[in-house]
Amino acid sequence: MALGIQSVWLRIYVGRLQPVPDWVSGRDVIAVATGLFLLAIGLSIVSGKRTRLAATALAAMLLLWVIVLHLPRLFTVPAAWLGTFETFAVFGGSWLLAATLPIEGKRYAWDGIVDRGQMLGRLCFGASLPVFGLSHFLYHDFVATWIPGWLGFAQFWAYFTGAAHVAAGVAILTNIWPRLAATLAGVMYGSWVLIVHIPRVAAATHDAFEWNGIFVASALCASALLVAGTTVSRSAVLAREPA
Repeated sequence: MALGIQSVWLRIYVGRLQPVPDWVSGRDVIAVATGLFLLAIGLSIVSGKRTRLAATALAAMLLLWVIVLHLPRLFTVPAAWLGTFETFAVFGGSWLLAATLPIEGKRYAWDGIVDRGQMLGRLCFGASLPVFGLSHFLYHDFVATWIPGWLGFAQFWAYFTGAAHVAAGVAILTNIWPRLAATLAGVMYGSWVLIVHIPRVAAATHDAFEWNGIFVASALCASALLVAGTTVSRSAVLAREPA
């Protein structure tokens, strides 16, 4: 909903999630249409009305952005990898949400596909985390500039969060302590909102990029916690099996 309001109010695309090429005309129309769509999806999910349909539509749009907007830039724009996999991670969370929610009323043709989508959603989210970690290693100097001065040891935190991303991604993909890994990833993203993004917004309240950072980090936090809440680790499965 916040991303939608931002797009409608400021007539802008959804940050790194929606890298519409400059040559595309009708910027205001696309931005407003996207914003209204996101606002409607958010209202539906928050209100509990048609939530499964809304989450499915959101996941479909995010996947479309990955394929149409991100993939053509992947090997030509160095920084495109981060935006691509941020979108892919939020797609995984949205798809997982759709697969987790119960069917309301009429059953749609795609519900069978969505029903089997929990594993897909977790894998998409998990596969994105090592890419985030690699970006922290490659651009550690830039990442260090985001570390609050009072926290100190900026380079250490840049590398540490990079390693944390890789470890969490491997844990989710291999199903070894995935619940713990996803929970810690969610806590990490949530802490970023509190100690990194909110102070940056407070220092630049008119900067749309900074506001977008809060919203995307919050979406990643929610996706991580959703993965944690719907995951059963391999050890738990083995513990349930009869000897």
